[in-house]
Amino acid sequence: MWDTSLKHEFFVFESPSWNGQPGLQMTAKRYTAPFSEPEGLTLLFAHGINAHKEHWEPTLQRLFYNQRTEPKDRRIREAWSLDWPNHGDAAELNKERLRRRPPGDVCVLIAFICKLIDSHEIAAAEWGFAIASFVRTSKVRGHRLVAFGHSAGAGAIVLSTRDFSPAKMPYIAVFLVEPCMITRSLWTKHLEERNLTVQKSAQSALRRRHMWDTVEEAAQYLRKRRPWNVYHPKVFDSDQKQRHGFRTQPFLQDAGVLTKVVLKCDSYHEALAYQDVESHFQATEQYTRVCHFLPVHVVFGSRHDYVPSYFQECMTNTSEGRVPASVVTVPGAGHVIVQESPDALADAICIGLNMVEHMIQPIPLPRL
Repeated sequence: MWDTSLKHEFFVFESPSWNGQPGLQMTAKRYTAPFSEPEGLTLLFAHGINAHKEHWEPTLQRLFYNQRTEPKDRRIREAWSLDWPNHGDAAELNKERLRRRPPGDVCVLIAFICKLIDSHEIAAAEWGFAIASFVRTSKVRGHRLVAFGHSAGAGAIVLSTRDFSPAKMPYIAVFLVEPCMITRSLWTKHLEERNLTVQKSAQSALRRRHMWDTVEEAAQYLRKRRPWNVYHPKVFDSDQKQRHGFRTQPFLQDAGVLTKVVLKCDSYHEALAYQDVESHFQATEQYTRVCHFLPVHVVFGSRHDYVPSYFQECMTNTSEGRVPASVVTVPGAGHVIVQESPDALADAICIGLNMVEHMIQPIPLPRL
């Protein structure tokens, strides 16, 4: 019987300043297995909005398992999963830095119509910049890196390639899972529908209950609501037991100081993240460029519960220069495929992993 448990180590990285703002900290976990292969691939994962790095763990376990009998160069050396700087563990570390950012980063609202103004959110582009800084570090220097991004994290992964020339790409392949990427013109064509979706997503985050007495009470509440109501038990139960997405916070009330359970990702920052449509356009433009010299594999879910079919058609529109290395659709899966169908997602990813050219060598990157 194969042991599916993985060893993990926790890391904190300082990100460079961005657009004149002080850099933020990025948290990460490195995963290895007893049979990790030194000649194998190093995988790098970025999550979507309202998620965190640990959501990839069930998918990771199956990836390690599936690839264990492949040729050495296609087995897994190690895997890294990163937190968006205002999500997961990073949100706790960056709390004070975020407060010092200009008004709007913590959210300026116009009543309940959720029109966020003067926003200085941590855009996917900023996270991509932080990821680009990470792949230059000694932790992964000389590794054969394969990058994975889900939803908005897909855009961050693509945007992390912007500062590299075609001859010095840090990755030997990229996987985009249910990417929220689209051209500006196609977004404009469906502008009313897209704006309504963004507003509803932001409103949902802001109106949702945001504090509970216990993690168990929080889990009971969230389990009845989207997107948690479709999460696989491997993901949801681990979140509850390990408290990956929760933290405690003291609140001063008339009765004294009360300690409540809250989500690590503040609901205002979640709402702001949905407003970051510019990163969708920038990532699509960059993908259109890099797909001609970097293998980009795309994984979709067959259920269009959040991202319409025209997003998928945009990603595979060869007439506009977007040429993926492979496209796999997972039957029955929706947009939160990482959380909903981790095993099926891993199996789909392995199709692309086994297409990675063994002769491709890592590009030497400059030291920081």
